[in-house]
Amino acid sequence: MRRLLIITALALTTTSLSAQSWLDPYKPIAQKLIAESQRTDFAWRRLAEVTDTYGPRLSGSDNLELAIDWALETMKKDGFVNVHKEPVMVPKWVRGDESLDLVEPVRQKLPLLGLGNSVGTPYGGLTSEVIVVKSFEEMEKRAAEIKGKIVLFNGEWVNYGVTNQFRTAGPSRAAKVGAIAALVRSVGPMGLRTPHTGSTVYTDDAPKIPAAAIPAEDANRFQRLA
Repeated sequence: MRRLLIITALALTTTSLSAQSWLDPYKPIAQKLIAESQRTDFAWRRLAEVTDTYGPRLSGSDNLELAIDWALETMKKDGFVNVHKEPVMVPKWVRGDESLDLVEPVRQKLPLLGLGNSVGTPYGGLTSEVIVVKSFEEMEKRAAEIKGKIVLFNGEWVNYGVTNQFRTAGPSRAAKVGAIAALVRSVGPMGLRTPHTGSTVYTDDAPKIPAAAIPAEDANRFQRLA
């Protein structure tokens, strides 16, 4: 065991030194970029121009195509050469009309954002009891309760890497235990009841069910009601 630990340590040291030497030629370039970004607000204003003008730019959307044309013309004005477009095939996902209503104990509309790549609900939507869980382990233990229900993942904010798993993997894992839809607590700290969307990734071994994000405040409210 001791020899293995020493060999591993040496391997890590070698990798670290190798990576350091590979990066060395780029350090002056990086420092130049950092210094320039701190000297002016040009990059910030350029970013504001594209986001304010074209808004969200999903793959295959008209907004993205317009933003690409803007980028080409702008780069040419900036003096870049050989600026051109190339045809590519990209997946296209279109956000439709979205709504979420709490039915009982009182009817109330709630903020909601569908997760990127989510399938839609059947015509007329879905109505079902909500089962609130805080982890995949809890969901597995309560699998018998979940069939035909909507699962809400109310995983508390730890960090993006940890908490993000409920958004990316949650819908397919919920579908495996019989859920008809999945809601996820928005990934991030609480703030002004804002839903935070992002993409979900469906697996081939589970049905595709509708998936959406709700604000952390509403997720906690569902938890208390449950």
